Amino acid sequence: MIIKISILALSVIAIAIVGCTGGEEENDAIFPIRIEGRSIDSGRSVYERSCASCHGPVNGPPTLDSAPIHGDAGHTWHHPDRLLFDWVMDRPPLATSMPAFRGKLSEAQVLNVLAYIKTHWRSDILENQLEGSAQYEAQVAELGVN
Repeated sequence: MIIKISILALSVIAIAIVGCTGGEEENDAIFPIRIEGRSIDSGRSVYERSCASCHGPVNGPPTLDSAPIHGDAGHTWHHPDRLLFDWVMDRPPLATSMPAFRGKLSEAQVLNVLAYIKTHWRSDILENQLEGSAQYEAQVAELGVN
């Protein structure tokens, strides 16, 4: 009986430890954002509801002159995913009209929106952007900053 309880207790502790460390690894591994495994339909829906009123359709033209288009002809793909994510959550550093979406959109919604945007990029642009995002993440890891 004591052995069964000990095994059960160890199992619960092991699950708790794996759950805690797994969550940290998962958060660290969200960048670069891959299209596979993301809910593109959800991203499209959130984009249409929360982004298109200013940015217009992904491939433009924007509704507001100050809002960049996010397609191939735009500039979005020049930035690493972590910065794009942070800018949506907390607004770009020099933006005067873009609101922060932290507290309005979940992290998963923002990741899905960014994945949806990426589905509009040519394959060579997507490849270059993913490579740049991976390089940025390597620098973040090397410097130990988040």
